Amino acid sequence: MPIFTETPPDLPDGYVFRIVRTPPKGTLQAVVTSTEVVGCNTHFANNRTVPCEGSGNCPLCDDGFSKRWHGYLSCILTTSLEHVLFEFTAHASDTFKNYNQLHNTLRACLFKAFRPSGRANGRVIIHTAPGDETRIRIPDPPDIKRLLCHIWNVRYDREQPTYMGRPPFKTVAVDDNGQDGRYRPPDKPAA
Repeated sequence: MPIFTETPPDLPDGYVFRIVRTPPKGTLQAVVTSTEVVGCNTHFANNRTVPCEGSGNCPLCDDGFSKRWHGYLSCILTTSLEHVLFEFTAHASDTFKNYNQLHNTLRACLFKAFRPSGRANGRVIIHTAPGDETRIRIPDPPDIKRLLCHIWNVRYDREQPTYMGRPPFKTVAVDDNGQDGRYRPPDKPAA
């Protein structure tokens, strides 16, 4: 005999959050569930963002990949009510920094993010407004550092993340003159 319920069972503590970025066209609207920004320097290699391992330890820095700081907040999209991680760059983070200084938390911050140029790599503008936590119930935020470590294949430790053996990044030569520092030139066969 089946046992019917009105709601699904609670999900185990897992990795069901996806990373969203500001779309080229349109506006991303959300409510922040985390209390502060989590960020780190990253590289873009093989069509994905990966963490920078720090000066002297990072093979991607040694190979000439530029690094860029990315910040992350957990938030709920107002259109779909999906709980996601919002990724943004240092330039877009000033609005969240100012909001946090005024309100002592980012939790319940309503924001709209858009790109005025309509280009995928265009500048991001973020507008914020205070939300009312007494009127809406906001879920607890996920452990963002733990989620990012899972995505980046890094062993998670609250004190110090430990990098696991991740698959090596394939490098591609785009120009024989070796002027493009992002790619390691291929080995030339002996003549």
